Amino acid sequence: MNISTYTITPQAPYRFDFFRERIVTSSNSYLYDIGDQHLGRAHLIDGHHVFVRVSCPNQGSDAPEFHLHVEGAPDEAVAEKAMRLWRHMLSLDRPLYPFYAKMSGDPVLCGIIDQLSGLNLLLEADPFESMILSIIGQQVNLTFAENLKRALVELCGTRIELNGRSVYAFPTPEQIARLQYEDLRPLKYSQRKAEYIIDFARGVVNGEIDLAALEQMDNDEAIATLVKLRGIGRWTAECVLLFGLGRPDLLPAADIGLRNAIQHFYGLDHQPTEPEVRERATAWAGYESYVTYYLWTALGLAKAQAKKQKSTGN
Repeated sequence: MNISTYTITPQAPYRFDFFRERIVTSSNSYLYDIGDQHLGRAHLIDGHHVFVRVSCPNQGSDAPEFHLHVEGAPDEAVAEKAMRLWRHMLSLDRPLYPFYAKMSGDPVLCGIIDQLSGLNLLLEADPFESMILSIIGQQVNLTFAENLKRALVELCGTRIELNGRSVYAFPTPEQIARLQYEDLRPLKYSQRKAEYIIDFARGVVNGEIDLAALEQMDNDEAIATLVKLRGIGRWTAECVLLFGLGRPDLLPAADIGLRNAIQHFYGLDHQPTEPEVRERATAWAGYESYVTYYLWTALGLAKAQAKKQKSTGN
């Protein structure tokens, strides 16, 4: 099997262990082969089945070195596409120091940044994958969302045999578009969720939906374009811009998790309203996505610590 290897050193600080932990605890973990010092995932690139494995021997370091192995690429062009895909997913070309410098005057965020230094955005492979995952995640808990996602991938994704077990590439628009709504109903999909997913894939395949055009739009224009589609609200559109495209300046001001985090860490006596979040975020201009991501993560850690203390009586 053809194997292409790349060595990548992102600008410090960068913590691969944070990235790995995020994968382990996410509802998308089923897509990955997870080891102590590596992550791997299957992809279908230009019609070719490839498997990408990223290892990081010094993953606890602020300045890790990545070894990226691409297996099964027929030529260097496909291997380089796989490499660029993972550079995107790992946010390897997004140095954190400009964000940290921007927030240096905010003592609350400075404390969170000290705690999470090196945490970068974990992105999905592309806007299509991000949209499908976001639609599936609408109004269901994480465990049920993971079961739905896994069922879809195993139903129509490309299977690759790896070391005696099966791994799956996320389905292409064409693979999902060929499904009938009835195919998803036995997998515990509601009728509407099945329609939203399949209709979106069909729109991409027949050219009615141009995901590439989103790259040229600002956030407001892209959101306005996406929410015109059936089954896609503002929250879903924001998820696609943040986790699919990696927009650094996306502010989901209505998000309950963000509002709870602001109330918790800034010591407010009430949950801030959406206008209050937007007013506070003027100081975060250009890095709203990063602030949101850090606040979400820090609140999750604070809740976990409080739960642990309650269970131990400390």
